[in-house]
Amino acid sequence: MAIKRSSKVDSSFSSSSMTDLIFLLLVFFILATTLINPNNAVKLTLPSSSSQEGDPSVIALSVVGDKSSNSGYKYIINRDEAYTNLGDVAAALKGHYAKYEAVPQEEKPYISLRCDEKVTVDILVEIIDLTREEKYKMVLATKEK
Repeated sequence: MAIKRSSKVDSSFSSSSMTDLIFLLLVFFILATTLINPNNAVKLTLPSSSSQEGDPSVIALSVVGDKSSNSGYKYIINRDEAYTNLGDVAAALKGHYAKYEAVPQEEKPYISLRCDEKVTVDILVEIIDLTREEKYKMVLATKEK
């Protein structure tokens, strides 16, 4: 006599309740993060200064388009010294960094380079070549805050 079992184990898994749970968690976290005011979430006391001077070891070099110069660009060092020739810029940078000759390479100051959107890649390459000879560190920035 053959005896058959009438109950079979169903091995399928229904994920519909899992998607409901994920959706509810997603909605909860989206609402919870939009209701938090960032000023009240983390209390920070940030330092303030009345001085407009930055780090003296950083040289700010700006390249601005200038129709009156031969090269078409004006090079401004630390927002006060303006040059129209890259050779003059090289001499000025060597003068600024002369006081850091005895400092190890890791501690030497760096150049913060800001350029107009109209500055060509050729000018950037020339400036990078100019600074590579002296092994200056350089940061390239596009817009001033």
